[in-house]
Amino acid sequence: MIKPYKKDYDYSYTLGFYPSFELVKYHKEAIQKVLIAEEALSSDGYFKLKSMLEDIPFLTNEKEFRKIAEKDNDHVAVIFKKYQEKLDENNPHVVLVNPSDQGNLGNIMRSMAAFSFKDLAIITPAADRYNPKVIRSSMGSAFFVRQQTFSSFEEYLKAYPRKFYPFMLQTNRGLKSLELKESKYALVFGNEARGLDRSFLNENAIKIEQPGEVDSLNLPTAVAIALYEAGLKRSWSIYFKRY
Repeated sequence: MIKPYKKDYDYSYTLGFYPSFELVKYHKEAIQKVLIAEEALSSDGYFKLKSMLEDIPFLTNEKEFRKIAEKDNDHVAVIFKKYQEKLDENNPHVVLVNPSDQGNLGNIMRSMAAFSFKDLAIITPAADRYNPKVIRSSMGSAFFVRQQTFSSFEEYLKAYPRKFYPFMLQTNRGLKSLELKESKYALVFGNEARGLDRSFLNENAIKIEQPGEVDSLNLPTAVAIALYEAGLKRSWSIYFKRY
């Protein structure tokens, strides 16, 4: 029996066909079973998923499915065992310090996939990366992005020593100052409400300058702008590995 998701469970699930296809693409080995809504049994999505998961049990139990479905058009839930990953030390990293919003976390993963950033370090406490809401808002990019959690930024930096660029308001260096002469670096972003504290301030700190009426951007927007600018500094194909 599948229960509505809780953080302490050893499993999670996708809701909807598209995130499910992404799960199959990147972490097929973690999949345990599939719950399918009765009205989806004649859909193209069902037949495609069935052909991709020939050895995985498909269950049609409308009562069980409706317990975990969040929308009428979810149609499918793919249950998978939580897995652990390590970052690629040779890649650039995105570091999120205490991200608290599930939707924001998923949106950032989607931007990372769009700009071919593969590796994400999450400093806890943080939103649960396995929560189905995170997976949904990422549109399945949560399975493309390699993720590793750390109890502190110091723990992360000890595991992956590198030059880091904190994004914060307490600097005069604008986004065009982002040089990225090295292939290994970290772009570091703070909590949605508090940002990064002054202990992160260094000679590499960057501020996204805004000529408009607001003095700060929401976190997913700031990350997306930074990733785009970082991509312009380097060749996508050489420095960012998709697989």
